[in-house]
Amino acid sequence: MIDYPTEEDIKELNKEILRAIKVRKADTHRVIRRGAIEQALKAAIDDPGDLYDKAAMLLIMLVQGHPFDSGNRRTAFAASMAFLRLNGEKARVIHDAKVLQGIREAFYTKDEVKQWLKGHEIRAFRR
Repeated sequence: MIDYPTEEDIKELNKEILRAIKVRKADTHRVIRRGAIEQALKAAIDDPGDLYDKAAMLLIMLVQGHPFDSGNRRTAFAASMAFLRLNGEKARVIHDAKVLQGIREAFYTKDEVKQWLKGHEIRAFRR
């Protein structure tokens, strides 16, 4: 059985991320697209793949869905790592803003994101 975060868990994670990691002075916690969180969770749950497929889907959908006013990529990365840990996996990747920007711009496939989450190299993001 796979455990998933709740919508409230992800909202709280955004608050924590913005308190801990201030990138801009104007960073504030505000949900601007509640449906984007629901869609990301549904996509992860419905994904027929393994745990890493589901983590990749959660990451992609949260990044591209942009549910928060601030901290979307940081929150999406942290939510995906928490999801893996919740299910007994050790995170094998570190936060990389360029990769997350590539995910935002749909530069990477889901399989590339999955392999990156497993700790493998990923091609450099280029516009």
